[in-house]
Amino acid sequence: MSSSPFPHETKIQLGPPGTISSRRRRLPPFCCREMAKSVLVVGGSLTGLMHGLQHKRLGNNVTIIEQDSGERVSQDAGIGFGDNVASFLAKYDATGLQASIPNHARRIAYYQRPDVYRIMKPLALTSWGYLYRLLRANFDGHASAACRDPPAALPGDGSATFLAGKKVVGLDVSSSEVTVRFVDVATNKEESLSADLLIGADGLRSTVRKLVGAPTRERYAGYVAWRGSVKESLVSKETFEYFSDWLCLNITKRSYLVGYAIPTDGGNFTPGERLITFLWYRNLADDSAEMRETFTDTNGAYHQTTVPRGLLRPEVWARVLAAAKTEATAPFAEVIGAARAPFVTKIGDAFSGAASFHGGRVVVVGDAFASFRPHAAAAAEQGALHARLLEDVYRGDATLDDWEREARVYARQMALLNRVIGDFCRGAVFPFLSAFFSYVGFLLWQKVRRR
Repeated sequence: MSSSPFPHETKIQLGPPGTISSRRRRLPPFCCREMAKSVLVVGGSLTGLMHGLQHKRLGNNVTIIEQDSGERVSQDAGIGFGDNVASFLAKYDATGLQASIPNHARRIAYYQRPDVYRIMKPLALTSWGYLYRLLRANFDGHASAACRDPPAALPGDGSATFLAGKKVVGLDVSSSEVTVRFVDVATNKEESLSADLLIGADGLRSTVRKLVGAPTRERYAGYVAWRGSVKESLVSKETFEYFSDWLCLNITKRSYLVGYAIPTDGGNFTPGERLITFLWYRNLADDSAEMRETFTDTNGAYHQTTVPRGLLRPEVWARVLAAAKTEATAPFAEVIGAARAPFVTKIGDAFSGAASFHGGRVVVVGDAFASFRPHAAAAAEQGALHARLLEDVYRGDATLDDWEREARVYARQMALLNRVIGDFCRGAVFPFLSAFFSYVGFLLWQKVRRR
């Protein structure tokens, strides 16, 4: 690698796993009142696409760098469609397509009693894969079954490029720009791009966060989520009706399940053709024999976080099926029994020590900044919130300190709320009480602080 052409710069390079080498100097603040004209986004998932689309609509030239090749795999995952995501799409989506499924209430089951309590509060839900394709259609004109005729660029849009199959290995930061170095995962050829602003949206295991040396706290929560989905047409009429228009929860012994209908990745919202997706949160001790067996796949490989679809060992899944028959209500047991290619993932939290670096020329957003337990289904909400708050910074209506403070407050609040929900529904009494009083105390402190 030749020497960098940028004087007085910061050089950062990934070393062996778990190590970072860097030489830093204090750089002049990045003046956000002078809008960035070129932007690099590392990470092509939902948060990366939202930030990339936002900058495209603001007239900036954007390149997203994504490690995965081709179209991202969705795992048929459902996500919450809250106010921040809805506002983001209302402002930037040009497809005019339906984005979510409205549900009018929550239904709570207790063990095998299917309907013990109802919370009549509406909410909207969608699928990760469908929202991904909607954002891709807007960002770089990616055509798919979800949007076969992507919208043309709007007047004032900047350029948009999506680079797939590129693994980031280093970055150089100078007083005038940031340069990202990456290798093609197929050819191992190294390339680089430079821009005014770098946004790290590369998730829980963020490479950008590691490259800037941000301290990170990660913690396993002590339980996992078994996940899967089934087409509505493949279950009984009673089970179809049970989940249709409802977010359903089923509390069992030291665990609980969540299930609801979502559109397909291709954007099919027709009742009977949609998917019913479920999550079953079950305790699993870290470093136990059961943990090692659960996260060892059919090929004998051990996975640190998730055993992907199609790789669960039959004997491991058989135990889950047996438990569903005796612990879950009949509609959940049927969905679990009919699930296609289920998978399992560890639940935990991860928080970055900072959100902006090098005077604001590098920022980390979404799960790269804070990843919390999924009980409130707020990961996409956080990504959209970060985009909204950062737009105020780009326009000069807020400072980087303002943005980082609000990002921290939201992350802390959501982390505590997710602990409250997860611990209560799993029957973890003392952790729940601790999380509940911490959550209430945090809300009171925020109320006093904002006076």
